[in-house]
Amino acid sequence: MSRIFLLPAALALSAVAAAAQAPRSAPKSDSSTVVFVCEHGSVKSVVAVSYFNSEARRRGLPLRAISRGTHPDSAVPGPIRDGLRRDGFEIRAFTPTLFGRADVRGASLLVSFDQDVSPVAGNLLAIERWDGLPALSLDYSVGRDSIRARVAKLVDRLAAERNARGRPKG
Repeated sequence: MSRIFLLPAALALSAVAAAAQAPRSAPKSDSSTVVFVCEHGSVKSVVAVSYFNSEARRRGLPLRAISRGTHPDSAVPGPIRDGLRRDGFEIRAFTPTLFGRADVRGASLLVSFDQDVSPVAGNLLAIERWDGLPALSLDYSVGRDSIRARVAKLVDRLAAERNARGRPKG
């Protein structure tokens, strides 16, 4: 089973994005899975997963993300792999995976990048569309920053929702 491993920043923070291929089983009752879907499952969704899992882990949240593609590439492109490495993430043994119905069954949220995922997701899962973001292939840092900002807001929102559910009513 693939996992993400984070080392302290002093040891050059390293995340194994192979966790983006995490098993397709339902999440534990105390955790939530977010599925990021882009066309090739090798660029925007991989960057989003790297930052999402890092931030959730840093904050001690039982959240995890996986990456999927509607038409997966065979590998993460070199410039994206290099950009993530410069950001402190190391991708090892990751192969982009086709988005499917099993991903929907085990998830709490679906985030799509310029993809119509409704034929697979139907109305079984909340879908957020993050369309029109800058292409990382044209300028990695601009694309990365736009994804990272959205991921930060998403993690904040999910953390607030979890805290609100945990508060006594009255």
